[in-house]
Amino acid sequence: MVQLPVSEATDFDSLVQIENGLIEILAKHRGARVDGHEIGRGRFNVFIVSDEPWPSVFGRIQAFLEFQEVLEDAVIATRAAEGEEYQVLWPSDHGRAFEL
Repeated sequence: MVQLPVSEATDFDSLVQIENGLIEILAKHRGARVDGHEIGRGRFNVFIVSDEPWPSVFGRIQAFLEFQEVLEDAVIATRAAEGEEYQVLWPSDHGRAFEL
Protein backbone atom coordinates (compact mmCIF):
# COMPACT_ATOMS: atom_id res chain seq x y z
CA MET A 1 0.00 0.00 0.00
CA VAL A 2 1.19 3.45 -0.90
CA GLN A 3 -0.52 6.40 0.73
CA LEU A 4 -0.16 10.04 -0.28
CA PRO A 5 -1.81 13.07 1.31
CA VAL A 6 -4.67 14.84 -0.45
CA SER A 7 -5.76 18.46 0.08
CA GLU A 8 -7.82 21.02 -1.78
CA ALA A 9 -4.67 21.98 -3.70
CA THR A 10 -3.90 18.42 -4.80
CA ASP A 11 -3.52 17.81 -8.52
CA PHE A 12 -5.47 14.58 -8.98
CA ASP A 13 -4.00 14.03 -12.44
CA SER A 14 -0.55 13.77 -10.82
CA LEU A 15 -1.88 11.16 -8.38
CA VAL A 16 -3.26 9.11 -11.27
CA GLN A 17 0.12 9.44 -13.03
CA ILE A 18 1.84 8.08 -9.93
CA GLU A 19 -0.58 5.15 -9.81
CA ASN A 20 -0.01 4.49 -13.53
CA GLY A 21 3.75 4.62 -12.97
CA LEU A 22 3.45 2.07 -10.17
CA ILE A 23 1.39 -0.15 -12.48
CA GLU A 24 4.16 0.04 -15.09
CA ILE A 25 7.11 -0.67 -12.79
CA LEU A 26 5.33 -3.55 -11.06
CA ALA A 27 4.18 -5.07 -14.38
CA LYS A 28 7.83 -5.61 -15.26
CA HIS A 29 8.02 -8.13 -12.41
CA ARG A 30 5.27 -10.72 -12.46
CA GLY A 31 4.88 -11.14 -8.71
CA ALA A 32 3.32 -7.77 -7.84
CA ARG A 33 0.56 -5.59 -9.21
CA VAL A 34 -1.54 -2.54 -8.39
CA ASP A 35 -4.99 -3.60 -7.22
CA GLY A 36 -6.76 -0.25 -7.45
CA HIS A 37 -6.98 2.90 -5.40
CA GLU A 38 -9.29 4.90 -3.17
CA ILE A 39 -9.47 8.53 -2.12
CA GLY A 40 -10.83 9.58 1.23
CA ARG A 41 -10.07 11.25 4.57
CA GLY A 42 -7.34 13.37 3.05
CA ARG A 43 -5.50 10.36 1.64
CA PHE A 44 -4.91 8.73 -1.74
CA ASN A 45 -4.34 4.99 -1.24
CA VAL A 46 -2.87 2.75 -3.93
CA PHE A 47 -3.33 -0.94 -3.11
CA ILE A 48 -0.59 -3.36 -4.12
CA VAL A 49 -0.80 -7.15 -4.11
CA SER A 50 2.38 -9.20 -4.18
CA ASP A 51 3.33 -12.86 -4.38
CA GLU A 52 7.01 -12.03 -4.21
CA PRO A 53 8.98 -11.10 -1.09
CA TRP A 54 8.03 -7.63 0.05
CA PRO A 55 11.61 -6.25 0.33
CA SER A 56 12.13 -6.38 -3.45
CA VAL A 57 8.71 -4.82 -4.13
CA PHE A 58 9.32 -2.18 -1.46
CA GLY A 59 12.65 -1.24 -3.03
CA ARG A 60 11.09 -0.69 -6.46
CA ILE A 61 8.22 1.34 -5.02
CA GLN A 62 10.52 3.45 -2.88
CA ALA A 63 12.86 4.19 -5.80
CA PHE A 64 9.93 5.15 -8.04
CA LEU A 65 8.40 7.49 -5.46
CA GLU A 66 11.79 9.10 -4.87
CA PHE A 67 12.18 9.63 -8.64
CA GLN A 68 8.71 11.24 -8.71
CA GLU A 69 9.77 13.48 -5.80
CA VAL A 70 6.89 12.35 -3.56
CA LEU A 71 8.70 9.90 -1.28
CA GLU A 72 8.95 12.43 1.57
CA ASP A 73 5.14 12.74 1.65
CA ALA A 74 4.42 9.04 1.17
CA VAL A 75 3.61 6.31 3.64
CA ILE A 76 4.34 2.76 2.50
CA ALA A 77 2.74 -0.01 4.52
CA THR A 78 2.17 -3.74 4.22
CA ARG A 79 -0.02 -6.38 5.78
CA ALA A 80 -0.50 -10.11 5.49
CA ALA A 81 -2.98 -11.16 2.79
CA GLU A 82 -5.52 -12.21 5.40
CA GLY A 83 -4.41 -9.67 7.98
CA GLU A 84 -6.15 -6.58 9.25
CA GLU A 85 -3.29 -4.47 10.62
CA TYR A 86 -0.77 -2.63 8.49
CA GLN A 87 2.91 -2.32 9.32
CA VAL A 88 4.46 0.97 8.19
CA LEU A 89 7.74 0.43 6.32
CA TRP A 90 8.26 4.03 5.24
CA PRO A 91 8.97 6.36 6.81
CA SER A 92 10.84 4.27 9.34
CA ASP A 93 10.07 6.84 12.05
CA HIS A 94 6.34 7.07 11.26
CA GLY A 95 5.51 6.63 14.94
CA ARG A 96 1.71 6.53 14.73
CA ALA A 97 -0.97 4.02 13.85
CA PHE A 98 -1.58 3.54 10.14
CA GLU A 99 -5.03 4.57 8.94
CA LEU A 100 -6.72 4.08 5.61
